[in-house]
Amino acid sequence: MKKNRLKSTELFFKRLLRRTLNRLLPVTPKPAPDASEIKTVLLYRLDQRLGNGILLLPLLRAIRETLPDAQIHYLIHEPVAKLFQETTGDLIDQIWPYNQPALMKRPWRYLKLIRQLRAASIDVAITSHNPDNFSLSQAIFGRLLYPRYLVGFDARDSAKYYNVAIKSSIDKHYSDAMIDLWRAIDDTAACRFGGFTVADDIRQQLKHKFPAYEDGGILIWLGATGRKVLNRQQIDFLHELVEKKSKRPIYFACGPADRPLLKQHRDDIKNNTLIWEGSLLETAAFFSRFSLFISGDTGPMHLAAALDVPTLTIFSDSNMTQYGYQDGERHISLHWENGENFSGAVDTALDRLLK
Repeated sequence: MKKNRLKSTELFFKRLLRRTLNRLLPVTPKPAPDASEIKTVLLYRLDQRLGNGILLLPLLRAIRETLPDAQIHYLIHEPVAKLFQETTGDLIDQIWPYNQPALMKRPWRYLKLIRQLRAASIDVAITSHNPDNFSLSQAIFGRLLYPRYLVGFDARDSAKYYNVAIKSSIDKHYSDAMIDLWRAIDDTAACRFGGFTVADDIRQQLKHKFPAYEDGGILIWLGATGRKVLNRQQIDFLHELVEKKSKRPIYFACGPADRPLLKQHRDDIKNNTLIWEGSLLETAAFFSRFSLFISGDTGPMHLAAALDVPTLTIFSDSNMTQYGYQDGERHISLHWENGENFSGAVDTALDRLLK
């Protein structure tokens, strides 16, 4: 009973807050602007998830293809921002590292960030959140920047906050849905994956740091979260098939938070798994050395795909249509199943990816 009262109170104050903000932050729906009117674009996302930031790379490339001379700004979680600074060349003119915990501790810095962004005279600000959801904090942040146009997905009551509200779907790849936010301005915009490039000197540094890992090897990433984790049976199955298909060396790795997952694996895998603790840029340099990246649905998989490292992704409990890469040549995603049909599908995928 107490929980129900608390929930009702929470919902009441949320509704009150939204009604108040509707009055304080009025928005005028507008037709999408003509591309010739746009001089400055800001794309932003306020959460701290690695994969979501990387999945915006195709949208940034689409904007640049439409507006080769415009100023493109990107505000994203700080570690991801540093990765983009080092791997995307002149794709983005201004990258804004966003450190939410630090800004919340010092609100005056938050206000300073907003003033700096206002000074950029933003024509179009694009807020990226899931196409079937609505982030009130992102909408408020966008309104406070005073862009000429604020663009976001038409989900729930989001249209009240955006000048241009776009309908999209989770029945397409996440990156392709993000480009729907730009197709209102350029309906020819295409979704092209890849685009990260690691400088040779950084690659060489990682090569010297990890000499035991040969260029052209195969990396099996053991880490993931929740139900996305590949279990011992799945990893053993994949390892056995890869060994039969290729003489290339096979390596295992996972992040520090994934260390408990190693308990389920055989000793030969557990004792030879690299606990990877490098920065995102070092991670990109490390991944770029491999000829194939095998994993479940996890953030590092999106990094490998952005580097155009061939990927084989096994989905067990998430939306493969939305998050899987599938071109049939360099990127293949499969949903885990038991039986000969799945074994044959993996066998065919490895034939294509290892040729």
